[in-house]
Amino acid sequence: MNQPITYHDYVIKNGKFVGDFEGLYLNHPDPWRQDQIANRESTVKFITTLWCNRLKTLHDARKTMELGCGFGYLTESLRLDGFDSTGMDTSSTAIAKAKLLNPKSNFIEGSISDFDLIKSADPDIVIMAEVTWYILDELDVLFANFKQMSRARQRSLYVIHLLTTYAPGVQEYGTELFTNLSEILEYFDLNYLESGLIQAGGENSNSSQATYFVAKID
Repeated sequence: MNQPITYHDYVIKNGKFVGDFEGLYLNHPDPWRQDQIANRESTVKFITTLWCNRLKTLHDARKTMELGCGFGYLTESLRLDGFDSTGMDTSSTAIAKAKLLNPKSNFIEGSISDFDLIKSADPDIVIMAEVTWYILDELDVLFANFKQMSRARQRSLYVIHLLTTYAPGVQEYGTELFTNLSEILEYFDLNYLESGLIQAGGENSNSSQATYFVAKID
């Protein structure tokens, strides 16, 4: 009997990166259950909002850019908090729905490999919420570009990074780079303002951890 197609078939399957995000959004009406209140109001999203507001108060950081914004709920939430917010996603279908759901926010279709799109938005804060597993091959270049951009404009850039890691035997992809928070912090080697992890309860308590860090790039 054929197994039903899941989002893994489009993203990461059997330890290998697929990366067909347009196919994912075309064939799944709500990947990662973005419409659910539990996800739209998750703890990691509250951490993002808290830190964005803190950076706005302390450093006048008012322009945010969310990489891999999906349907744009977080981007819209930041706009409602008074930020000049932009969301970017590689899927044209995701961007079209984000614009439909959140018409007052700014959304652009594009890949992080086209760094000019990020530069044109000129963000003070870049948000990477659960996208890192999908851009492992581009991480080094991306953060080198972040540093170059910050120095060229003589203004600090802040990165809010959120990523779920998985227990040994569960996580198959990207294990050569990092598998937990300490390895993530060592890999990026940035000026961290805060970092931490959120341990899930119930049946997921031993299989995954939500990690985060906030870093300043000069």
